[in-house]
Amino acid sequence: MSSFQTALSAVLPMFIMLSLGYFLRKINMVDDHTLNKMNKLCFKTFLAISLYYNIYKADIREVFNGKLIVYAVITQIVILGISLLAAYPTEKTKKRRGALAHGIFHTNFVIFGTLIGTALCGEGNIGAISLLIAIIVPVQNIISVILLELFREGGRIELRKVFGGVVTNPYVIAALAGFLTQLLHIQYPDMLSNVFRDLGRCGTPVALIVMGGLFNFGAVKSNLRSIAVGILFRLLIVPAILVPVTVWLGFCMNLGRFSWAAHRMPVQSPRRESRYFVPAGP
Repeated sequence: MSSFQTALSAVLPMFIMLSLGYFLRKINMVDDHTLNKMNKLCFKTFLAISLYYNIYKADIREVFNGKLIVYAVITQIVILGISLLAAYPTEKTKKRRGALAHGIFHTNFVIFGTLIGTALCGEGNIGAISLLIAIIVPVQNIISVILLELFREGGRIELRKVFGGVVTNPYVIAALAGFLTQLLHIQYPDMLSNVFRDLGRCGTPVALIVMGGLFNFGAVKSNLRSIAVGILFRLLIVPAILVPVTVWLGFCMNLGRFSWAAHRMPVQSPRRESRYFVPAGP
């Protein structure tokens, strides 16, 4: 029962905020223009500040785990392979194969990792997850751009576009700024530190409300098969393969709930569309 309550406390708030966003859209309190502006504000400001603040507050020496980072990167390669195996027999065109493979592969680790990590570990105690975000976001960004370009009709990989997408990513900039702050031993007064904390707290709720507002159930029917395959692989098959491997490698038993959450997030985070992760489309 305790495990169920913990899971419920981590997941239920997400559904409430998603539902709120959908409701606000239905009563015309927000429209596409407002939601798109909020989306841009959230991903370029609030969530980036949240990542910066969590790295700033983390004890890098204590939370750094080389095995965690290597394992997380390897899982991204494995998930990419699984996504391609799912996309090829499901879709007939390059464009739709690329979209489905990208949908299975690319997660929103920033939102769901931060939210669920905070629910499991407490605010200010997700330094390891923030470090993972700093690594996983650039890796996913690079692979996603390459994936979408390869599946675009007449597409070819442009290294300048890949590099530009990484160095201009708000999360990459925030992570580098956080590491630089740690390296220089910069300590903000509480008044300023609290500003970063409070702005960062806006990120996940606003992102989930925007996500709910952007739900388009009208497009589900025409894409039902692809959506079903994407959900099946992203939320069931990928975790069914990788979570037992995580346990078998001893991460759960040796590192406890904190690092278990950090290891599990990159393999089981759901996906949402975010134009600020990937600067190219199929």
